[in-house]
Parts: sequence; structure tokens; C-alpha cells
Amino acid sequence: MNHSQDTFPRRKFLAALGAATAGQLAGASSWAQGVFPSRPITILVPFAPGGPTDASARVIGRAMSVLLGQPVIIENKPGGGGMLGTTFVAQAPADGYTLLWGGTSSLAVAPSLYPNLKFDPQKSFVPVGIATRGALILVGKPAFPPNNVKELVAYAKDRQLNMGNGGTGTVTHLVAEYFRELTGIRMLNVPYRGGGPAISDLMAGVLDTAFDNAAFLVPYIKAGKLKPYAVTGTERHKDFPDLPTVAEAFGGDFQAYSWFGLFAPSKTPDEVVSTLAIAMAKANFDGEVRKTLVAAGLEPASVARSDAQKFVAADIRRWSGIITRANVKIE
Repeated sequence: MNHSQDTFPRRKFLAALGAATAGQLAGASSWAQGVFPSRPITILVPFAPGGPTDASARVIGRAMSVLLGQPVIIENKPGGGGMLGTTFVAQAPADGYTLLWGGTSSLAVAPSLYPNLKFDPQKSFVPVGIATRGALILVGKPAFPPNNVKELVAYAKDRQLNMGNGGTGTVTHLVAEYFRELTGIRMLNVPYRGGGPAISDLMAGVLDTAFDNAAFLVPYIKAGKLKPYAVTGTERHKDFPDLPTVAEAFGGDFQAYSWFGLFAPSKTPDEVVSTLAIAMAKANFDGEVRKTLVAAGLEPASVARSDAQKFVAADIRRWSGIITRANVKIE
């Protein structure tokens, strides 16, 4: 996948995986009872190894493995912007042994971008739970004249911003369209093959601004290579407490996250989903797991199974409206 989320700075995240495993969870395998699971479970990540989707799946999967008393294997099946792997799980046996690590791109954005999907995000899957989410930050080139987000918007009412992103239809592109809709700025969408090249050109002064995942941008902001303007989450970023959220600056309920969670094929037995949901919740609330996720710039979302369906449906509505109004098309 070329989404900017796959440019996630993963060294710190992956280096800490070991800390979020047997240390605190070693005594918990006795929790798993009953027939399920009686063999290894596969969590399929529909993107290539190395991005935040893959990394977050591994930290949660490893903790769940200890809790369930069975190996949890993370398998990558990239292709078609995440659609290949997502379709594979939708068509897999509904027995709890093949699961999807889904997220914003594959489940919330895809329905409005790909008209011929072979799955329905809300009908083909049953959510086990939402595990993590991460906000984005609006940043500008180092010498960009505006000093805050309101100055930036005023600047872009008279001039066109060159706004880079990780590719048409990516979250970084769509959140820019969302921001344009809210503020009325003039903006030229400049898609790249991934967020990394876009941010490189932004630091070089080729672009004016871009949105990208906070975890990816934090080191560059701290080094003075990018100017931060606003956060897309509902709360300010812990590393930049003086940086406003978009909603604080302009009102409304503006919010945008990249989120990840665990999903089973529809018709998976309820008792199996419940077993998985309890294991995932226990893993997600473990202190070391949470510490690992937070260190990587991800918020442990801990959206319970009972609320996950509403969570996904709300995000689908949000992105569907933006995609329709901005007339975003995948060529």
C-alpha cells in the first residue's frame, strides 16, 4: 500500500515488541478455556510488512497468543490498496481462526472508493474490537510564512496551497479535503506514491503543507524541519500541548484518525467472537502493551465489541460524505 500510514517510523515500535509479551502476560494463558482455540489463529494484515497496521497487529497478536494459549500468526497479504487481503478474510471460514486486522483505509474509506468490492465492511465482518487509533498533524515547510493555523487559513484564502499527500484516496488526501471543506481554503492536491516522498518534498520546500500521521511527523517537527499547525484528533498531542486541534481552531466536530482493529468473518459463532474480544481487551489494557503503543504514537482506543460496529459505521459515513463532495476517484 502507498498510503502515508505505511511510512510509519517503525524501529522504536518493533524494537519494543518483546516487552509487550510474556513478561506481564506469562501467567495468563490459563485464562483460555473451552474448545476454542484448539489450534493457531491467523490475523491477516492486508498491507505489506512494516507499516503501523502490521506493527500494531503484531503487538496485540503476540499478547493475545499468551492469553489464548495458542500461537497467533500475523500474515501479510498486500494488494489492491488492502482489498485483496480484506476480501480473502471476508470469504474465509467463519470459525475464528482467520481474522482481519482492518482499519480506516480498508474498511471505512474503501466502500466509497471502490464500487465493485466483493465485501461489505458492515455485513461481511463482525467486529472483535478497535485496538488503536492515531491522529494526524497539519504541517508546513520550514520557511512557510504563517505562524499558526488561523494565519495559514487566511493565507490560503488568497493563494493556492500545494498540499502533498500519500496518494489519491489515502487518509492523508481525504483529511486535506475535509479541512478544505471546513475552512474554504484554496488547495491543489499533489498526490505522491506514499507519504515519505511527500514529506521529503515538503521539507525541501517543494510543497507548502501536508497532513500525515503524528507518529511519523513528531521527529521532524522536534528537529525544526517542519512547522506544525493543528492536530486532527479530539485532544491536543502530548508532545505539542500548545498546538490546537482543528476543532478548537475552527469549531464543529472535526476529527480524523487512522485506526486499527480486529474483525472476524460474519457468521462466526458468538461464543468464539466473545472469546477473542475478551482476549483482545485484556491485551489492550495490559500496561506494557499500552506503553508500547503510546511510545509509537498510537492511542490505545479500546473500543469494545458492543460499540465497534457503531464506530465503524460513523467513520464510513464521515469519509463517504467527504469522498462524494470532493468527487474523489481512483483511476
